Amino acid sequence: MSDSDPVIVQAVRTPFGKEDGVFADTRPEDLSVALIDDILDETGLDGETIDDLMWGCAQQRSEQGNNMARIIALLSELGESVPATTVNRWCASSAQTIISASDAIRAGQRDAIIAGGVESMSRVKMGANNEMHPGLNDDYNVAALSMGMTAEAVAERYDVSRETQDDYAYRSHVRASEATEEGRFDDEIVPIETDDGVVDTDEGIRHDISRDKLSELPTVFKSEGTVTPGNASQITDGAAATLVTSRAFAEEHDLEILAEVGNNAVAGVDPEVMGIGPIPACQQLFERSGTSAEDYDLVELNEAFASQCEYCRQQLGFDEDIYNVNGGAIALGHPLGASGARLPVTLIHEMHKRNADNGIATECVGFGQGAAIEFSLPN
Repeated sequence: MSDSDPVIVQAVRTPFGKEDGVFADTRPEDLSVALIDDILDETGLDGETIDDLMWGCAQQRSEQGNNMARIIALLSELGESVPATTVNRWCASSAQTIISASDAIRAGQRDAIIAGGVESMSRVKMGANNEMHPGLNDDYNVAALSMGMTAEAVAERYDVSRETQDDYAYRSHVRASEATEEGRFDDEIVPIETDDGVVDTDEGIRHDISRDKLSELPTVFKSEGTVTPGNASQITDGAAATLVTSRAFAEEHDLEILAEVGNNAVAGVDPEVMGIGPIPACQQLFERSGTSAEDYDLVELNEAFASQCEYCRQQLGFDEDIYNVNGGAIALGHPLGASGARLPVTLIHEMHKRNADNGIATECVGFGQGAAIEFSLPN
């Protein structure tokens, strides 16, 4: 162990709201400020002790433009003295903030960084940002790079049936519903005040889900495809945040260490099957750490689509019993810039509940990437 080892001392998120749902009138900056101020309140820290704010966001325009992270810092209790950067690695944007924060701390360049992200998919819609370079058409069918079409490509290329996808989606909702009823998300959720009242639970979980209902849903991306609104992640609003510090900083400020941050990896894949990105990312991580799938007690792999999530699980060799044990983005939702931090937040809290020594959080990334980070309970 080293004084500069990166550790997580806070891990929180907002509830997730459906598109045009409970957070339709809440700006992404306000979702973010609520988490940051909660972290400062819980730790007794202030802006003078935080070195940087690294904040992920995928759709960086309109309300989410203008280096939104700096606006958030100014609106929050962090204040003028804390610099801030907005990071975009699409679905792994906030995962990248944790990667960058932990790498900087491990290198001795920083001591304390708030790392996380946000996406308001109600207020900054997907689909309006489609001005891609025409040269991309020389090598790819750009229409096939849309997220839904890549999920169809994974299903077709790797033989993931509609039934398998619907079974996976059913399990995600059932697990998320049970986790909510049992209070398993309570430690990670910061209630959010809105004009219509306080929101303290995830809005998108279908508590009355059935396999029959899932099987009746139409496909949306291909007329004879297998991907439906039921076995795809939900369009969602939300934010997630961690406080990453050095071990020495945590001990100096008498902060409880929730988890140690291990190695990380990122990888690139064919963008037409972007959903397989976690496979090479995790494989790189295994090689770097000298581990294998059997060495991890819990796994959070972002459920962008059931097709890619199930295929990645099979290829990486993770057991169903340790995989997205409280459901995932199919049930909770996938606010693009927040999901990469939501995975570690949920993972770390569940590791404590199960006394699980090692965990991994990983996700696919639009246009063909993957990211992975490992975490361990403190010794």
